[in-house]
Amino acid sequence: MVTVTYIVQVTTNECITHDAASVDRISLPDGRWALLREITESVAALSSRHRCAAARRVHHSGISLGHLQVLWILQEHSPLPVSRLADWLGIGAPNATGLLDRMEQRGLVERVRDEDDRRVVLVRPSDAGRAAVAEHDGWPAELLTRLLAPLTVEQLAAVAAGMRDACAAPPADAPPGDAPDASPHAQPPTSRRGAPAR
Repeated sequence: MVTVTYIVQVTTNECITHDAASVDRISLPDGRWALLREITESVAALSSRHRCAAARRVHHSGISLGHLQVLWILQEHSPLPVSRLADWLGIGAPNATGLLDRMEQRGLVERVRDEDDRRVVLVRPSDAGRAAVAEHDGWPAELLTRLLAPLTVEQLAAVAAGMRDACAAPPADAPPGDAPDASPHAQPPTSRRGAPAR
């Protein structure tokens, strides 16, 4: 219970870290550094275990990491025109079209007409595509539920407040002015084009 309570103390003091190495740069009194280090290393180990198990399940279902990458983008920004999705992936539109053709055959994505301009075809995840993402990404919720279940309502409220602040902050790698946007006009990150993952 001591370590779980400490998660709340770290959250409310805005000492949240994203990797174990960054813990070295934090000055904490009363031996808290050792507890924080233990927590972050344990969470990293558990995360790796759950992530690998989820990746194996998705692989056995016949879904590639390239498909997951597309589904992650569509989950956040769909529906998207093929050209915009290609920009997000850093590949050419013909390669994106081929990738989407294979995903559509597997029932992972759907193509729909833009209501404002029927000439434009948009892509969105299907129910099966959303289920595949949930299968792969569901482990963090399970892990956090196990870690946070012993907390009191007040402690959970403090954690929830810290998470709201974290979610409201822009991503660390977001270009300036690139606010999250679920519309087809969401701006992709600037990147050089590369070969698509199959």
